[in-house]
Amino acid sequence: MKYIRLIPALLLGAMLTACNTTKRLYEAQEYDQVIQRVAPEVCAGDMNARDINWVAASYHKANQADHERIQALKATGQPDVWPEIYQRYLSMKGRNEALACFPTRVKADMNYVPLDLEEDLAAARNHAEAFLVAKATQLLGTGSSADAMEAERYIDQLWHTNKDNGSLALLQQQCSMRLADRVLVAVDHDGERALPRSFVDVVLNFDAGEVPNNVVSATRHTRMTRDDVLVIVTVSDVQVSPYRLDEVTFKETNADKTVMVTDHTQNKTITVSGAIQFYDGDGYDRLSSVPFTVTSTFKNDYTTIQGDRDACSAETLGRLNSAPVPVPTDESMLIDAAVKLNDLLAAELRK
Repeated sequence: MKYIRLIPALLLGAMLTACNTTKRLYEAQEYDQVIQRVAPEVCAGDMNARDINWVAASYHKANQADHERIQALKATGQPDVWPEIYQRYLSMKGRNEALACFPTRVKADMNYVPLDLEEDLAAARNHAEAFLVAKATQLLGTGSSADAMEAERYIDQLWHTNKDNGSLALLQQQCSMRLADRVLVAVDHDGERALPRSFVDVVLNFDAGEVPNNVVSATRHTRMTRDDVLVIVTVSDVQVSPYRLDEVTFKETNADKTVMVTDHTQNKTITVSGAIQFYDGDGYDRLSSVPFTVTSTFKNDYTTIQGDRDACSAETLGRLNSAPVPVPTDESMLIDAAVKLNDLLAAELRK
């Protein structure tokens, strides 16, 4: 019997502790913690009047504080206030949703009114994103490591504001590359057509000063650290169009003289496509992926005639100095494509 009597005492002690904790949180002005602690219990049917009073008071005080702060921030007219404004609108929305499941009678007693904040939230988020993108871009543009570290904070805010922001991936990539000890660059090939070693060498052959000083060519034996960024140029497809000779024949006349003119066009194209992928050394998370397509095109026009040269027009006579030329090999055209890919890669690494 001694143990049976102890159970109600323990329950009473737990209830008193819970009440005291809620009261202490309220007195410490931790209004959101009060709501987080009590609201689920009320929604579950626990109608403790004292707790409901704490929640009601916390709800109105927190919303009032946020509303006054938002108005004061807007009055400054400064662009850097919008991230805080957006977060405060989010807090107000969260509180409103936390109490939405309260019984109708309880909501009426506490003067609960559903808040329509979607328009304000959207406007505040747009302003916040614009500021965060502009600030991070400005800091990353200085080339300073200290500024890049500060930019990282704004980029993190942008991620929490909108993970789908169109500038986020590039900013994360730029920040990681500014802060990296090394930017390791390698070429990978997952297509069916083999690439000559010279292709890889040309893609990774940068002129002095063309890319940042921390860019280093990597091989499969290069060991990464968490302070590195890995850039992989992945070639996924190589398309070689067959050599084609297009011909158009027509007749020209001059008085009683006639000539047959044939315009010839030699054609061959190689297209290399894939993606430049940026990985953070800390966890090897992909930062971004930039698709690419580079094309090497061979085209040569020349003209031949059959008949009386004197019948040729001045335009045809001007083309008669042209002649067919040897068709370049696949490897030489791949090297030409590699030069273009090298320029594209260097531009990405300079961003």
